[in-house]
Amino acid sequence: MGILRSWRGVPFVRRAPTQSGKDVPIRVAKMTIAHVRWWHSHVQPVIDRDPERADNGWNWLLYVPFAEVTGRLLTRKPAGYTVGVYDEDGDRFIPCALVQLLGRVPALDDHDRDSAFVWFLSTAPDEALTTIEDHPIGEDRLPRRLGSIALDVAVTHSLNERRLGRTALYADERGGDTLLQWYVRRGMTVLPDGQRLPRGPRRLLKPSDGRYCYYTVPAAVEASRALDPLR
Repeated sequence: MGILRSWRGVPFVRRAPTQSGKDVPIRVAKMTIAHVRWWHSHVQPVIDRDPERADNGWNWLLYVPFAEVTGRLLTRKPAGYTVGVYDEDGDRFIPCALVQLLGRVPALDDHDRDSAFVWFLSTAPDEALTTIEDHPIGEDRLPRRLGSIALDVAVTHSLNERRLGRTALYADERGGDTLLQWYVRRGMTVLPDGQRLPRGPRRLLKPSDGRYCYYTVPAAVEASRALDPLR
C-alpha cells in the first residue's frame, strides 16, 4: 500500500539518489536565518557565476525576512524549508536547496479554492557542495533530483495544510522554455497567456504571460506518489 494522503499527513522525502547508485539520507527542515546566511556566503556566489541560471542574483537575506515579518503577508501563511544533508561525521547540516512559499493564496484554476504558491526555489550547484571548506560533500554522496525534491516539499506542504496538493508558481522568464518545460514534465499545467489571475498579493505577482504553472489536485497527488519510494 502507498502512503495515505489524508489528514494524518504526508512525510517529506527522507532520501535522495546519488551518482553512486546508493541513496543518501536527507532532511527537510524549517528554514532558519542560519541556513540562509550559510547559503548567501557559500552557495549564492557560485550560482551568481552562471548568468543562465534563473536564480542568478537572488538575495535570500532579503526574501526570507520580508516574507516572515511583513504583517500584510501573515494571512498568506508564509513558510520556508531547507533541504539538506549531514556531513560524513553526521554533526553538520548542509543546505542543498531552499524553498520559500506562501501557504494560502487563491488557486490559479479555481479562485474559490486555496493553494500554496512557490515564491522562491533554488538548488545548490554541485560545485558549491563539493568545495565546502573543511566539510565538502563527496561526489558519491551528492544528492540528485534536488529540483524535484524541492518542488515536492511545496506539494507536501499543500497536502498537509489541507490545500489538497494545489500548488502554483511562476517560472522565471530567465529560465526560458527549458525551465517552463521542466515544470510541465513534472505534471504541472501552464496557465494560458492572458488568463485572469486570482486576487492575491499583487505586488508579488507578474502579469499573466503564459509562465504561471499549477498542480491540479489529481496531478499533485500523482506527483507526490511518484516520490513515495524516497519518503
